[in-house]
Amino acid sequence: MVKLIALLKRKPSISKEEFARRWLTEHTKLSTKIPGVRGYRINIATDRQPADTGNEPIYDGTAEMWWDSIEAMEAAFATDQGKVAGADADQFADVRIHIYTEEHEIMPGPKKQVARRPATSNRKAAGAR
Repeated sequence: MVKLIALLKRKPSISKEEFARRWLTEHTKLSTKIPGVRGYRINIATDRQPADTGNEPIYDGTAEMWWDSIEAMEAAFATDQGKVAGADADQFADVRIHIYTEEHEIMPGPKKQVARRPATSNRKAAGAR
């Protein structure tokens, strides 16, 4: 398994909020359909950054995407869907750097909690008065 780490910087004409909205809600409609992708995470930079890094972080966010192999990943990006997703990212990102990696998990991160809806009572479900 390989992981692509993408480092993105927004276009100067786009606000941080618009960048995040565009990436998380519109772009993912295209990028999640790239063939063979096994996992996908997007990380958006927070407003608070280390004091010694200046006013703005170098990048506004990162993405992590997993494939079975580098060959499978490159073939996926060469498909029509991969090209469409790449062209779309270029609409809101001024810089897109891809790093091919092999992940070495030293300590697992927290598991995301899935919100569960409270169960409705049988009376409500049956339409009781």
